[in-house]
Amino acid sequence: MKHWRSLALLLCVAGTACASDAHRVESPSEPTVTFRVDPALAALPPMEFPIEGKTDAERRLFVDVRDGVVRRMLVLQFETVRPGSDFRFVFPPKPPRTFGPNVYRSGAYAYDDMLAAERAPGLEAARTRALLQQRGLRPPRYWHVARLARVADPDGMHEAIVFYMENADARYPDGLVDVDEDGDGLLDAAETARLWLALEHAVQVQPRAGR
Repeated sequence: MKHWRSLALLLCVAGTACASDAHRVESPSEPTVTFRVDPALAALPPMEFPIEGKTDAERRLFVDVRDGVVRRMLVLQFETVRPGSDFRFVFPPKPPRTFGPNVYRSGAYAYDDMLAAERAPGLEAARTRALLQQRGLRPPRYWHVARLARVADPDGMHEAIVFYMENADARYPDGLVDVDEDGDGLLDAAETARLWLALEHAVQVQPRAGR
């Protein structure tokens, strides 16, 4: 774990998320807040990639690892519509959940990460699994996830997403059960409440200075 905590301080670059230290994250795509991540989660290098030719994404990963296995992961993802694209982020914050000064669309579910990576090798799941594996880490196949997402500006040019994820492989020896129309597993009320509490411990958000 000391290896991960000794990563060099990240430099702020115009147009990307930045931090004065690895656990303080700001992004032009979410200009109203600063994210402060629990130092118990080790910061990995930022990922930057396009999504379906419509947006440019930056994905920030923070992991809790034991014996090479990723037990927990926090993901902060910031997306910006690419120049010339007519795509816009348009969705209401429903079901709503307040986190810091903003209201987000919220959801909690079980998720087959390996299947998602196989189906879309150029998208987030595949890229994230590849990064973890390149660094000698073993991501799970199944995650329990609490997710927040919001359109971060009136013109729909930016989106901010927070994922809190826990290794759930031991829960699904025979695959996901009670899946919804998207193929995600349904969680009971107690597990959902526990995940939201864990997310709030893993990352805090506060209004950015001057906002």
